[in-house]
Amino acid sequence: MTEQIYDVAVVGAGMGGLATAALLAKAGRSVILLERAPRAGGVCQSLTREGYRFELGGTLLGGFAAGGPLARLQERLGLNLPIQASEPALQVASPKHRLSLFGGAERWWPEIRREFPDEEAGWRTLLDELDSLARERDLVVAELPPLPPDGWGQSLRVWRVLNLRRLLGSGNHAGGRLRRAQATPFHSTLLRHGLSHASRQVLEASLWYLTLRGADACGTLEAAVALQRVRQGVVTVPGGLTALVEALVEKLQRDGGQLRFETPVVQCLVEHGRVAGVVVTGGETVRARWVVADVPPSVLAGGLLPPHTRWSRRRRIADGPWDATLIPQVIVLAAPERWLPSELGAHCLILPDPEHPARDGNLVFVHTTPGCDQGQAPPGLRCLTVGRFVPPGAAGEGPSVASDLFQALDQVVPGIAGETVYHEWLSPSMLAEMWGRPSAAVQFAMVPREWLGQRGVPHRMDWPGLLVVGEWTYPGRLLAGVAEGAMRVADLIAART
Repeated sequence: MTEQIYDVAVVGAGMGGLATAALLAKAGRSVILLERAPRAGGVCQSLTREGYRFELGGTLLGGFAAGGPLARLQERLGLNLPIQASEPALQVASPKHRLSLFGGAERWWPEIRREFPDEEAGWRTLLDELDSLARERDLVVAELPPLPPDGWGQSLRVWRVLNLRRLLGSGNHAGGRLRRAQATPFHSTLLRHGLSHASRQVLEASLWYLTLRGADACGTLEAAVALQRVRQGVVTVPGGLTALVEALVEKLQRDGGQLRFETPVVQCLVEHGRVAGVVVTGGETVRARWVVADVPPSVLAGGLLPPHTRWSRRRRIADGPWDATLIPQVIVLAAPERWLPSELGAHCLILPDPEHPARDGNLVFVHTTPGCDQGQAPPGLRCLTVGRFVPPGAAGEGPSVASDLFQALDQVVPGIAGETVYHEWLSPSMLAEMWGRPSAAVQFAMVPREWLGQRGVPHRMDWPGLLVVGEWTYPGRLLAGVAEGAMRVADLIAART
């Protein structure tokens, strides 16, 4: 049995783990990144089949605007990815309406006037309210520790900032308006502004895709923050998600960090009540002053942490349950570029039945790889990823799922089924293996707390020496939160190591 010692051991090479490891290696810390799969990326994966490259998982890249989390991460690591604006940022299509949401408020109005000419006033007052909430929230957050707060000290600081601003008269909005917006379901806000059912579904569909939460379960402040990301714009990276992952891997290794693939971690090593490293398959011990876990919560809670003893019962991660409540159903396909409408954006949400809520099986997402990405397919062809998020009990067999998804896609690309040159159904078990997520879960039964429009669980899990990063600390479809969390954890460790 061998033993090595590092400043930091990172478990899981998803975006959160990669970013954390790369930041710490650049800061001069000794870092080892352990990944059970033969490749990095987690849910940020590109799948190559017969010369076609399909993007899976976290395809919506927001946060590259000036000051955004991914822009700051790229600056701190000295990366220079050749990003390109993806316009429109998001599209929503129903049988009667198709609205493109651009990265910039002024470009929304021609779309709204065309599709909902009698509702422009309601849209304007709603978006003005959401913009005002997001700006006020940004001002308040600048005075706070990173959210969600870790421990009672930071929670007390949050309370003091919010309440002192209110008492001093400078933060009445923070003390009252933001809290009311946080407590008010977004659905109620949409009704208050008098938007029609069709208008509401455009925003409800966007919110569901971004947060995997319905407008009745999502607070107005959370909706304002999520939609702000879209209005700030999204980008595409030539080479897809693979290019982004490879840039982080290269930076990590260039700065001296180690990366070991096909190295499953079987347990955290706990000594004297502190996590002091990990044990990998075969019994090898990797000691470290800090362990950072970028793994699904069910994996962390279900095996990596040791059983509780009487003295350690309080040392547990955030309460579950960690059962999957949503899983993806996905097909990938390649079709002639001439068959795709020129107005079809990179991210389109299709609402097959406008009489039902824009969520679950009634909301189909389509990611179309941009034509400027030359390596995604042979000339004249484009690659598409089409899917939906459904409860596990709704999972069907491949042919029926593919038929449903092709039928929805026909709504925006008529006749596409007969023109595809390649298509494949990706089973949940295949996605689970690719992503390293049991059941291919994209949402868990545990509902994290909302902190001023940002939902998540703390990075500190009450085990000294252990921190967590990744999508489950900032749930949803945007990688910006994952990058923000990675920077926070890396800074905390660098300051103490």
